[in-house]
Amino acid sequence: MDLRQLTTFLHVAELGSLSKASERLRIAQPALSRQVRLLEEELGVPLFLRHGRGMTLTAAGDRLRARASGILRQLDETRADLLQEAAAVRGKVVFGLPPTVSAVLSTRLIERVLSAYPEVTLRVVQAFSGYLLDWLQSGEVDLAVVYAGLPVTGVRQAPLLMEMLHFVTPAGTGLSPHQAVPFPEIARERLVLPGPSHGLRRLVEAEAAQQGIILRVAVEADDLQVLKDLTRKRLGSTVLPLAAVHAEVAVGQLCAAPIVEPPLSRRLSVATALGRPVSNAVACFGRELRDEVGAMVREGVWLGHLLDGDRKPA
Repeated sequence: MDLRQLTTFLHVAELGSLSKASERLRIAQPALSRQVRLLEEELGVPLFLRHGRGMTLTAAGDRLRARASGILRQLDETRADLLQEAAAVRGKVVFGLPPTVSAVLSTRLIERVLSAYPEVTLRVVQAFSGYLLDWLQSGEVDLAVVYAGLPVTGVRQAPLLMEMLHFVTPAGTGLSPHQAVPFPEIARERLVLPGPSHGLRRLVEAEAAQQGIILRVAVEADDLQVLKDLTRKRLGSTVLPLAAVHAEVAVGQLCAAPIVEPPLSRRLSVATALGRPVSNAVACFGRELRDEVGAMVREGVWLGHLLDGDRKPA
């Protein structure tokens, strides 16, 4: 097994096609096919199922993908660290964000980091917190913003932000960020919310159960843009952080008000893998992340309270 075979394997696994991998890598398809075949022969297991529409991973192939991705990333980081000067910041950072956070933070954070560190390359991965924590453990992600409350062995979670949730309605309802809405009023409205496995949905359902309230959930959608579109088209109202709808509220497409009785909030943390060396690029990215979130809170874009990142999470 060599690095070239692992690299080829990962590209084929991602694209699901030898021909597409051949175009990306600019290597003849027979040569790529031979590398995959040699790797399968060496390991003694099939890594792909071949069919008319391309190639899909077997169970063994899926396990190798998780391991190989981490191995190659560590080699890339080692090479970058050895080549760079002690004070230089260059290399690749793969960072993960939940959908509601990504919609708010990604563009501003990427712009900030690239402006400060032009030799850094970035990749953003969007997924629910549970997946992001798994990918941190396997080495596929360097750093992730996750919602607190999911303790995972081998991962450190540094507190970042206590995020206030808002009741979001179609335009013209008169809701304002300056006038709070009691939680029981939410029960009177038809709602569009994420599915039962989503942390935000569990938080809202838990409070409703505690107050003896039955929510009228008309549509379940795990996609942030779908939730906003359905609300804008007056098919229901939803619950989101203000930052996720700040632009739409500013131009009058949606209305939003903070929730009280009780206030609803979520804790965000910055998660990194314990025991794994952190490159200069990842360390600098983490500082820029915290600074950008702080700037958004000060500007009123993201309503919440910054948390002490040096304090161990509860």
